[in-house]
Amino acid sequence: MGSIIRLTASLIILCSLFCIPAQSDELDSLFHLSLEELLEVNVSVASTKSETVAETPAIVSRYNRIDLEKMGITNLREMFNFIPGVIVQDSLGGWASVQIRGIDENFNQKVLFLLDGVPYHQPSHSLIPMEGIPWESISHVEVIRGPGAVFYGTQASGGVFNVITRKDVGKSSASVKIGSNGLKEGSGYYNRELSDESSIYVAAEYRAEDGYTATYNEFFPNVGLVTDEVDRFLERQSALLRYTNNDFSLLLQAFSDTTVGINDGVTGENTLQPLTLDTKGQLIHIENSWNTDNSKTTIFSDYNHYTLDIQLENILAPGVGLLATKDNNGKDDYRFRVGGNFAYNMNESLDLVVGIEQETRSIGNYRFYFLDDTSTPLATLLEKSKVDEFSAYAQADYTLKNWRFLIGGRFTDNVLSGQKTTPRAAIVYKIDEYQSLKGLYSTGFNSPNPTQTSVYAPGNTVGNNTLTAEIVKTFDLAYTYSKSNVLFVANIYSLEAEDFIERRFSEPDGAVSFFNEGNFKRQGAEIDFQMATSDSKLFVNLAYQKEGNKVIDEDPTAFNTPRLTLSIGANTDLWDMHSIGGDISYIGTRHNLDGYSIVNINYTARLSGFELFVVVRNLLDEEILNPDISTQNSDLVAHGEEGVNAQLGVRVHF
Repeated sequence: MGSIIRLTASLIILCSLFCIPAQSDELDSLFHLSLEELLEVNVSVASTKSETVAETPAIVSRYNRIDLEKMGITNLREMFNFIPGVIVQDSLGGWASVQIRGIDENFNQKVLFLLDGVPYHQPSHSLIPMEGIPWESISHVEVIRGPGAVFYGTQASGGVFNVITRKDVGKSSASVKIGSNGLKEGSGYYNRELSDESSIYVAAEYRAEDGYTATYNEFFPNVGLVTDEVDRFLERQSALLRYTNNDFSLLLQAFSDTTVGINDGVTGENTLQPLTLDTKGQLIHIENSWNTDNSKTTIFSDYNHYTLDIQLENILAPGVGLLATKDNNGKDDYRFRVGGNFAYNMNESLDLVVGIEQETRSIGNYRFYFLDDTSTPLATLLEKSKVDEFSAYAQADYTLKNWRFLIGGRFTDNVLSGQKTTPRAAIVYKIDEYQSLKGLYSTGFNSPNPTQTSVYAPGNTVGNNTLTAEIVKTFDLAYTYSKSNVLFVANIYSLEAEDFIERRFSEPDGAVSFFNEGNFKRQGAEIDFQMATSDSKLFVNLAYQKEGNKVIDEDPTAFNTPRLTLSIGANTDLWDMHSIGGDISYIGTRHNLDGYSIVNINYTARLSGFELFVVVRNLLDEEILNPDISTQNSDLVAHGEEGVNAQLGVRVHF
């Protein structure tokens, strides 16, 4: 009941923000703007071309950073958390754990992260650089719920998250923030035209937080009740550079971050064992296109280096800790990809696309050392290895009057997982100028990562070298209405998982291990509503999952899935110099944990190229508790940021 009361109060607050009347002259010009100008609903993540959400043959949501920032959202995690059916939460280990339509994995092996359309994830653990993109450089995010497109292979079984960086030449910005928990952040984005054909874009960020205190009073395995506190600090540096010259593009990105989590496998008597997580990543992507009147040919290559160190404190005795690190400073941890595609417009009705990719995923020896002596390894957690994967895809897109038919498939040949062909099909019927119906079928293929197959940490986690690739088949039926200043999308879906890779405790191993045990079905529904005026925006979305918060033997992850999630955000301009906004994210009951609502509000004052903004976060002082997904049957809880906190910042545009 308390959650319902708080949720109702939050809705009243947000509605009151949005319902402030706009100036009449602004309303007069409202309907001279197109839907795309008001809501900027074009997406490219599901197709080879930019098209509206209503047209694209996939279930896609798009949200702009500047819109969500005005509603009190301050980082990339919160942007993704606003998407219907998506939950981004802190894990016990300290990294961001992403759930989409109830599908998740401790290290995010089931979601594909893209930076400007380029895959970006760690080869050994599948971690994604959620903290690694400078805030000022982000234009918007696009998320496909479900496998969605033939263009993407491994890790796209749950969904695809695409972060699009800014390309607005002549508009640069820099911001500084301070806030609760010792927050200090500086972020900047700069661009310049070098000639009529070439431009350069540069962004950088530094963020540090003393961290929030997570207080635990939990029963840990083999220990019993543990009451202790851990300070979850964060330090991050990131940079990005893009150079374009006509149809040539070069992208360079690098980041490092340090944060603190908890070793859920080992605790002392009434004492938590913190772990410090250090991640570093670099991405290089080169791409060139050639265009004719009816075709486009693209070739590309990218190199993604991404490594992980974990410091485990007091693990063997007080003051004696271990370091889990890769040989050669992680230089053997990389993914190298090369490929190309050819899109051909045969006539006004038929488009064809074919493409190929070759990828090598390499990992170095991952070993344990004493923290104070890294000269002699104590044990090897993962042995050096490489995996090659070849993919080829083809797609035909045919339009006949009000009908659009799309059919395609992706062939994948993975050295360890074998060969798979995953089909995709879509039918889009345009009811009239403003309405459409979509019927979609997509299949995701996902190879196990080396941690799942080969990790060897006796008593904690042991890999399973008999794992095969998992398959997720998804059916969607969607209705879309888009007219003037309104976008409304409602869809129902059914997904079927085959050989789904799951974590659970293995009695023979005496440790957590991995199994192809998931053969289950899920059903759900989602709504995505966006409305804009010349000075205000209102976003509402919700997701319902029929199997959420249920104990199902063949689908143990369902118990960690809320049946209902809801996000509402609104902002409005006050006169010419001020704006106010807020957002609420509600996550329903799951895993014997009460639902909670996170409410943020934002005030911004603008003056001659400057912005002063104040954000109050977790306004209702909710306790944020999420189930630990290190195993599907764990009763441990991951604590999120506690208490009301505030941020004060200034931004300059130049």
